Parts: sequence; C-alpha cells; structure tokens
Amino acid sequence: MKRVLIALVAVFVLIVGAAAAFFAFFPKDLAIAEVKKQIQQSTGRTLDIGGDVEMTLWPSAGFSAADVKLSNPAGFEGAPFLAAKKIVFAVAVAPLLKGDIEVRRLILEEPVFTLIAKKDGAANWTFPEQPAQPGQPATKLKSLRLDDMRVIDGALTFIGDDGGEPLVVTDIDAILDLKSLDLPATLDGSCTYRKQTLSLGATIANPRATLEKGATPIRLTLNAPAVKATLDGAVDTATGGVTGKLETSGASVRALLDWLGSPLPPGPGFAAFDVKSQFAALGPRYAFTKGAFRLDAVTATGDVTVNVADNGRLAVSGALAIPALDTNTYLPAPAAGVASAGVNTSTAWDAKPMDLAGLRAADADLALAVGDLKFQKMQFANGQLALKLTNGILDARLSRVSLYGGAGTAHLLVDARGATTKLTSEIDVANVEALPLLTAAIGFDKIEGKGTLKASLTGQGRSQADIMRTLAGAAAFNFNDGAWRGVNLAQIARTVQAAISGETVGAAAKTDFAEFAATFAVAGGVANTTDLRLLNPFVRLDGTGGVDIGGQTIDMRIAPRAVRAIEGQGGRADVQGLGVPFRISGPWAKPKFAPDLGNLVQGQVQRALERTNLGGLGGLIGRPKQETTPAQPSPLDRLLPKK
Repeated sequence: MKRVLIALVAVFVLIVGAAAAFFAFFPKDLAIAEVKKQIQQSTGRTLDIGGDVEMTLWPSAGFSAADVKLSNPAGFEGAPFLAAKKIVFAVAVAPLLKGDIEVRRLILEEPVFTLIAKKDGAANWTFPEQPAQPGQPATKLKSLRLDDMRVIDGALTFIGDDGGEPLVVTDIDAILDLKSLDLPATLDGSCTYRKQTLSLGATIANPRATLEKGATPIRLTLNAPAVKATLDGAVDTATGGVTGKLETSGASVRALLDWLGSPLPPGPGFAAFDVKSQFAALGPRYAFTKGAFRLDAVTATGDVTVNVADNGRLAVSGALAIPALDTNTYLPAPAAGVASAGVNTSTAWDAKPMDLAGLRAADADLALAVGDLKFQKMQFANGQLALKLTNGILDARLSRVSLYGGAGTAHLLVDARGATTKLTSEIDVANVEALPLLTAAIGFDKIEGKGTLKASLTGQGRSQADIMRTLAGAAAFNFNDGAWRGVNLAQIARTVQAAISGETVGAAAKTDFAEFAATFAVAGGVANTTDLRLLNPFVRLDGTGGVDIGGQTIDMRIAPRAVRAIEGQGGRADVQGLGVPFRISGPWAKPKFAPDLGNLVQGQVQRALERTNLGGLGGLIGRPKQETTPAQPSPLDRLLPKK
C-alpha cells in the first residue's frame, strides 16, 4: 500500500511538473504569430499587439492582450478600425470539444472604434464571408454563450461620405447577457453624445436569427434629456429593416434638432412633441403609419414618411388630419405696437427682414385636412390643404375652405430661395361676411354685407413692408345687403352744409346698401379702381381712386346721386339725381370725408346757396335742372339760412 501511494504521488508530481513546464516554455510568440496569420488570411486585416500577452488553457482557454489594434481593410486610411487598451477573451474548454462555444469572458477596456463609409457604399466595418467548401453545406454555430461580455469606457467615431463633421460617441459602457442563441439576450448600456448622456436598452428574442440573417422580435429603449423612445417590433438582419410600434416624446423639437446638429432658425413654436405610431425603417426611409402626433398644442393623425438624402436633407410626405392649427405659433412675433397675432392698421407694416430659412431646411409633400385654421387674426374652417415645399419654395393650395359664413379656394406660393422673398397669392371666396373678413385680414371695419371676393396678387421684398409696397395684380369684390359704417352717404348726397359741418360722419352714421362692388388693378402696392359703385334705395354712388396697401391709406373720389325711386340690388347705376362729389382720404383706419367741388364749382355753390332752391343746386354737377314746387320744399330750404 505504501508503494502504491508513493507511485501516485510521483505521478501527480510529474503531471504538475509537466504542466508547469508547459506553461513555462509554451511558445506564446509562436501562437500569437499564428493568430495574426489567420486573421490576415481570413479578413485581410492586420492585428498588432503592442503590450503584454497572457494565456490560459484550463479550465478556460484564452488570452489577455494589451495595446491591441485591428487595421482597416485595404483602401481605407486613417485611424485603425479598433484600438483597445486591453482585450480579455476566454472560452470554456470542455464545451469547445463538443462544438459549443461558451465565452467565459470577453472584455474590451477603453476600445476605440473608427467607422468609415465611402460614397461607393464600401465600409470598413464589413468583413468578407468565408465561402463554403464545394459539396459541403455551410456550417452553423450549434451554441453560443456569453457569461461576461463588457465594454468599458469605449468610444466610437463615424466618418461619413459627405465630408462633414464626424459623429463621435464617448463613455460607452455596455453589458451583454447571452445564455444561449435560442434564449432572449439583453443589452444594457450608456454613452455620451454631444455632451448628453444616453441610456440604451435592447432585448433580442432570437439571437440565432441575428447570426443567420433571419428575423427576430426586439425591444429597444432610449432615454436621453432631449428625447425618450421605445420600439416594440422586429428586425430583419438580412435586409436591415426594422418594424414595430414606436412611442417617442420630448420637451422641445428645437432642443432635439440642436442636439442632433441640425438646429432650426430662431423663432417661436416647435416645443413639446409626442409620437405614437407603427414604424418601419429600411435604409434612408422611415415610415410612420396609423400615427397620432402632437407638436405644441397641435394634434394630428395619419401617415408620414421621412426620407433622408445622402447629404442629410429631410424630405417629408404624407397625409394628416388636424382638428385645429394656429399658425401664429410658428410666425415671427408682430412688430412693436401691433396687436398680438394680427395686423394693427394704426401701425405700419413690419419693416424687419423676414427669416424664412426654415423653408430651406427640408422638403415636404403633405395633404392636410384642417378643421379650424388660424392665420394672424383670420379664421378658417374645414380646410383641405395641399402643401409642397421644395428647395425653399412653398406651394400651399386650399382646395376647399370655409370662412366667415362663406367658402372658397386659395393659393399661396412663397419663394424663399434668395435674400428677397417672392410671394404669389390667389383667393376666390363667395357668400362671405365682409365685416369680420376685412377686419381680421387688414383691420378695416367699415363694410358690412355678404358677397364675393377675388384677388390675384404678387409681391416681393425682404420684409412684410416691402411685399405690401410691391403688390401687383388684380382684385374684385361684390357685397350685397350691407352697410358702410361711419358715414351717411345718402345725407351727404342731399346736403352740402351737412357734409361741410361733418354731421354725416361719425360712429353712429351708416350707409345701407343693396350692392357694393368694384374691380381693382394693383401695381406698386396701390389698388386703383374706376368702377366702384354702391346702390341703395336713396343714393347711387360711383367712385374712382386708389387704396395704398403699402402705406395703409385711401384716396378716392366719390360721386353720389340722390334719387327718389326705391331700387335695390340690380338697380340702375346711372340714375340721374342730386349729388355732390366728395373725397375719402387718409389712413384707412380713420378716413376723412370732404366735398370735392373744385374752385369753379365752389363759386356755383355760393350762388346756389343764395338761391336756396334745388333747381340751382342741380346745375352744380352739370345735370339738367329739376324743378320743384312750393308744395315740395327741398331739404336745403329747411337747412340753409334764409335770405
């Protein structure tokens, strides 16, 4: 028995000694050289190890190496694909003998990845596939297990093909938990991008599919100061496509785009956002379908597709239903002294240069159904808007819109490609209420009635004031069954003294009409007419002159004629009767009314006042005298002083 024990001890000592000798004299350099050779042959890349190398054989076979670099493939210059302070790799020996891989440790300390893309589609992160041997099926990995896979304090730099600033991600820490290729794997990590810390998470239901170019369910989460997002869906590793249900939100679109390196020009709006939709991404195309979107106070439902061009420019298309949209949220603030979100006719147009750089930031092709639309002080309803934005040219067409009791169409074309903005607008509405429309549009609150309004105008300039002063085109209106507030034209037509004394002008004065219409030729910001007419039972009115839109003034000569017949809309506009021409001039917010008789006519008026009869007054405007009888005294007989 004693001899047996001695023999066993001797064998044990020999084994231990042999193992010690093996480790002492193991040719590490030869093994490392063989590894480098195999990597060169299979990938075309070189592996450099500048630091110490330690190797283990049992129970785990592996190594740790310091100062490791893996080069780029041929044709790529610059920093190596991978440079790490230390790499630790170890696999269990027993499972390896059966064809299974159980990675006990895979640790990358301070790795730096440099990803480079070329315009021809080549990338330094792709590796050549090993072709299958003739007559043999492609081998598949039976099993893979990662017990301890970590990235510690890593960094990643992406250099695109556009020559722009590289994308840099630092402070990368990640842990991968993979028990089996056929069990869900989880990844948790964090990193720093543009001075913000991101938390990332992923769950891969079928890890084997990611290695064998198949599809697998996934769950991705992102938590950053500028945005939070969750995607429950699937990824197809054969095509790179991602689909699923997406939920994302943030406190500010401006802050998000600024963080991503595509800041919006200064201005209002574009704050909190929220997206819930079905999502699909393939290459540069991102589709949001059956979506519910929120931006600021605006909500919308529908489908949106975003395409990202090679130069990073966005193109947005789709169809959305929007219950309410207040465009004032996104318009520049009104000039000092101007009422909020509208035009104040006592203040000049804004002369500050307009900043429309946002129209050049992206392209769009959207169909919008808007329930309630607000622009400055104007209110629209049930609008069907087709909006196209191409290289700084905005083309907006309202194929249907309801406003102020009426309905119609409108078209707006804005060319913001240069420093000078060019604008073209068309509007055609019918059965619209004049008072709320004109008050909201230009602050003119003198006309009541219902009718039609047509305009086709162009303008250009650097500011709102420039555009208003360069307006050109044509316009026309025809309002019925209304009134001109602030003046009694019928009384002016009958009484010279009342017009001179101003008794027919005031807040309570009003001229009712059956029809009020005109056509205008617009040039240089001034709308001129020669056919303005107003018809009511007691007065017929003709007018000529202009409305200076740029200067917000009016200068028109009105020739009213009093009549005895009661005729309304459609009555004769050339009825002969008593009338004294007068002029409307001054700011359109507060115009002045005064007789316009001329020196010669003023003398005739003086002589007529001496006679105080209608026959003499009838000659003032060059019409045949109309005799009156003593039984029918004229208004002048009662109002003018007796001789």
